[in-house]
Amino acid sequence: MKKIIIFITLIVLLSACNQDSIQEPTFEDLKNHVHIVKSATDKGLFVNHTTYQYKENVKLRTKQGDKIEPSDIQAGSLIEYEDTGVVLESYPSQGTIKSVTLYDDQLSRKIEKGIAHFLTEDAINATIGYKLVALQNDLLIIEFTDYADNEKAYTATIDLETFEYEVTPL
Repeated sequence: MKKIIIFITLIVLLSACNQDSIQEPTFEDLKNHVHIVKSATDKGLFVNHTTYQYKENVKLRTKQGDKIEPSDIQAGSLIEYEDTGVVLESYPSQGTIKSVTLYDDQLSRKIEKGIAHFLTEDAINATIGYKLVALQNDLLIIEFTDYADNEKAYTATIDLETFEYEVTPL
């Protein structure tokens, strides 16, 4: 009987330790580490100012380490990535991705939904280089540039509850 109680106690303690080790990122963590996907297919994605193709054995994982498929990455997804180091100087630039880490925590998914809605509804769809700027309550502010003229920059304030947004030139 003592062995059963010790075993159950050990399992409870280990499961509690495991849950504590998965930390939700703060907005500042996301702002400093993630890239926003403009578009994605099963062959690659467009992020920042570059079209990337997936390397043959690309590693696609969540931040928690779970394996994912290319279809799990979509417009608005928040990712970290590693490329092969070779980026062609075309416009947009072209490169190859070795690995992608998808942020799939609650905050990241909420932000992703707002950005995805913005990307599908935005009338100025010829824009690139999306960056997180600020999050104030449920108002997300992102910054981006014009595809044809990188000197033209904009911000969008997106309400993450209603998905309403306002674009303002900088």
